[in-house]
Amino acid sequence: MTITPLVTLYGMLVDEPILPSLELLNQEITELLPSIERSRLLQLARYLTLRSAHREAVKFGTLLIGFVGSSDDLDTLQIVGANEEFTLYSAIAISRVAPDPEQALWEIAKRVRNWGRIQLVQRLKDTKNSDIQGWMLREGFRNGVMDEYLACICARTGRLDKALKQKPVDDALLDGAADIIHALIMGGPGEDIDDYAQAADACHGYLDCVLARRNLGLRHFLAVDKLRWFLSQPDGWDERLKSGWTDERRSTLRAKCDEVFRWELWREQTIKGLHSADEQAFYEADTAAGCLSIDTWRLHFDRVKADPLTSSSWYRLMQQTDDPRIDTVLEFTQNVLPLTEIETGPADEMGLGPEFRAHQALDWVLQDLRRFPAKGWRLLKAGLRSPAVRNRNMAINALAVWPRERWSPDITTFLLNAHEAEPCEDVKRRLSMLLEGRPLS
Repeated sequence: MTITPLVTLYGMLVDEPILPSLELLNQEITELLPSIERSRLLQLARYLTLRSAHREAVKFGTLLIGFVGSSDDLDTLQIVGANEEFTLYSAIAISRVAPDPEQALWEIAKRVRNWGRIQLVQRLKDTKNSDIQGWMLREGFRNGVMDEYLACICARTGRLDKALKQKPVDDALLDGAADIIHALIMGGPGEDIDDYAQAADACHGYLDCVLARRNLGLRHFLAVDKLRWFLSQPDGWDERLKSGWTDERRSTLRAKCDEVFRWELWREQTIKGLHSADEQAFYEADTAAGCLSIDTWRLHFDRVKADPLTSSSWYRLMQQTDDPRIDTVLEFTQNVLPLTEIETGPADEMGLGPEFRAHQALDWVLQDLRRFPAKGWRLLKAGLRSPAVRNRNMAINALAVWPRERWSPDITTFLLNAHEAEPCEDVKRRLSMLLEGRPLS
């Protein structure tokens, strides 16, 4: 292998991402292997993996190790795989060279948290290793993207329904069960509760464990409340009969949920959590407060006042803002947000990143202004002149519910000018519909 082809290969690797053509690349490497000296190819693979300055080249080298490497490369693959940029490629290689691929993949899965964990747990879905199964139920489904991606895989692989029947059930398993059941009901991009054939048994076992204890945290209140909601939904139960969701069982489980829901300790824990400095504890308490009809408007307003550009409390503040409170919120928002810095003119910006913090704060208010017709024109005006597309769309949504008689000539003129200046066709179309009085799609 001469220098010129290597330079050409490296240039190709740097210019094009590997992921879109990963399957084809694997196929082509397989076909070329018999005609290439494996020892020299391994030398190249190790060089690219360990010494390359470009990510795509590292990925390619890692893949090559899977074809021509050995167990001697396992430490390298595990180190590289701990970086989530390369986890998928290390996993492919480890599956080919490791004497015990499941154990090797699991070791990396415990060290990564986001897409890397999702990719690895998906590859471990057929494991019969009881240690890995137990880890899946207690920790493996947790990730920084969405627990919903892995909840069903881990419930099924870890046999959650069986695990909850083994006594005693440890705290980590019960906590994991609460979060898995919550994620299964939430649904989303992964499989949901209807994809888990043993869901009825698992929910029954979980509630029995909860009822046997009283020293549980708010995650269990939230899980039980979500299960209580699920059991109250009117549709889908005929199809669920084959999975054990009989009318009798639903009635039994709903009664158990109601009993747990009424425990006084939840209100006490919620009040305590609302004053916690820990963000996760506060989030759980705030969510529980919504379930218990505890008004946290003032608390969120204080948090927004303390950090208006980055506060996560804008959403809950606006959720709980009603007619008597809206003027207070609008006056504060107009005074605290740098509106002149926001209304720099329409553009095709997503509005993400630290430079758009003010735009994101404004967005929380704009999206709820449709509940308050004829309120907040100064903020709507700023939203319509924002470079962030979502700001403009939220402002249009709010103006669509304004009574036409509340449109002053200045507002109409402003909207006509906004339509003329709008660079995005979809937003321009919605402005046309707004001006013509047609319902927005």
